[in-house]
Amino acid sequence: MYDVKTANLEVENFHAGSFPIATDVGTVEANATIRKHAPIIKGANGLKEVDDETIAQVIGIAAAEPSDNEVVYYLTGEFFENAIVLPEDVTLEALKPVLRQNSIFLKEARQ
Repeated sequence: MYDVKTANLEVENFHAGSFPIATDVGTVEANATIRKHAPIIKGANGLKEVDDETIAQVIGIAAAEPSDNEVVYYLTGEFFENAIVLPEDVTLEALKPVLRQNSIFLKEARQ
């Protein structure tokens, strides 16, 4: 007869508005770890996560984890601040103004 299949859907509440979204793709720096929704910079040899000393160089937010040594990242958009993956020693207060200059807006999630 028929097999009934089940699946789970996990909703991700990341996009916070209708500001236009632009993305790009770049090569990940050797031995760098980029997590989904983490702010990133262009290092000397590719993309990597921001740290407390490189906040001013943020170019976007990783849209996903890297695949085949490349990562898609957001250049613009509106996102919920509680969904951003912050590297150690990086605060939202320091990150928000830099992202705003790049047309990335972080909004507070409301319940």
